Amino acid sequence: MRRTLFTTALTASVLALSLNACSPKAQNKAKTQDHENNSNPVATASAHTTTGKALHHKMDVTLSPSAHTLSATDTITIPAQLAHNGLQFLINADLEVEKTSGEVNFKLVAENRNADDLGMDRDNDSADSIIKVDVYEVSGLTEGADNTITLSLEGMINNPVKQLGEEYARGFSSSPGLIEDRGVYLAGATYWVPTVEDSLITYELDVTLPAGWSSVSQGARALNADENSTHHDRWNAPTPTEEIYVIGAEFTQYEMPVGNVTAMAYLRTPDEAMANKYLETTAQYMEMYRGLVGPYPYTKFALVENFWETGYGMPSFTLLGSQIIRFPFILHSSYPHELLHNWWGNSVYIDFETGNWAEGLTAYMADHLVAEQRGTGAEYRRAILQRYTNYVDDSTDFPLKEFTGRTDAPTEAVGYGKTSMVFDMLREK
Repeated sequence: MRRTLFTTALTASVLALSLNACSPKAQNKAKTQDHENNSNPVATASAHTTTGKALHHKMDVTLSPSAHTLSATDTITIPAQLAHNGLQFLINADLEVEKTSGEVNFKLVAENRNADDLGMDRDNDSADSIIKVDVYEVSGLTEGADNTITLSLEGMINNPVKQLGEEYARGFSSSPGLIEDRGVYLAGATYWVPTVEDSLITYELDVTLPAGWSSVSQGARALNADENSTHHDRWNAPTPTEEIYVIGAEFTQYEMPVGNVTAMAYLRTPDEAMANKYLETTAQYMEMYRGLVGPYPYTKFALVENFWETGYGMPSFTLLGSQIIRFPFILHSSYPHELLHNWWGNSVYIDFETGNWAEGLTAYMADHLVAEQRGTGAEYRRAILQRYTNYVDDSTDFPLKEFTGRTDAPTEAVGYGKTSMVFDMLREK
């Protein structure tokens, strides 16, 4: 059967379907652009739903890898729309927290609760989570106005890396957060930032690290400087986001302009030839997806090398393991997949109450599309069906609206594979 080409009309249909999937509770979590004059329809949808409703964090954090510790101050602006007594913040129970300024009351109301995973990649089950959170309640807020509170946070973050289920993880490992001599990984699942459930945030983040180290976070880098025996980075993220990442290590940095976006590579071992391959591949696929979906939603896209094997897609960067980035096929498989997540999943957000459609859509418009471009689309679809046959039966099948993240081979076969085939059926209509 003759297969139709990807077109902007198909993409518009997918965009409409995707935006409808975002519920009011999720605040239509489609992000705005970092570029104010960008006419991306994804950004336009967000501008009318998140403006003025995002918590703003102005943070200053010092990371001490050898001691596994962080010390931070966080000035939080609570917007008028969220300023109601009883507002609760979740904070990692291993951190000592103190209110240092602000007219509002800040009280510990619950301790050592199981933490839920945050963001797009929800592979952890809260019942088995090794992160515990304390719950703090805010009162004395001035309703109808913005309120500000400043907190200090100190403590140790050092959760060992654990192997994921072998049947689906392909050697991947996971940690909800760690600070150590090999590197730093902080995310929403670390709960190192005071977190209000089901809310978006913007932030300004100053990071201090030992000399020779540097950091990566979302948004645009406004400072990259060495001073005495320390290194300082500043990251500004005016686009509403779900969580704050900080990745740190002794990186060698490379970059290349791609229009109004900067392609970047942060490698743990200097390798200019490999960095250039990734920068050039970034430019290739960014141009392709700009044509298919719309303008890129951020100011940068960075390849960041991790010291354990991961395949994460964050807003404006991807965190891939040292072995993974050296496989030559990754450049035209997993890498464009993670780039495309900056549209699906990290710009148009997921309402998990109605299902995680973003993984299947991204797999279809990245892995499957690249296979089609190379003349192997039929083989790719056959492999999807084979995995579904191998791993899914009546006891493990489930509706797509119940998929939140892969936890084993059956959930991957359904959430990625079956969802991809649904979009293939939509394309053929």
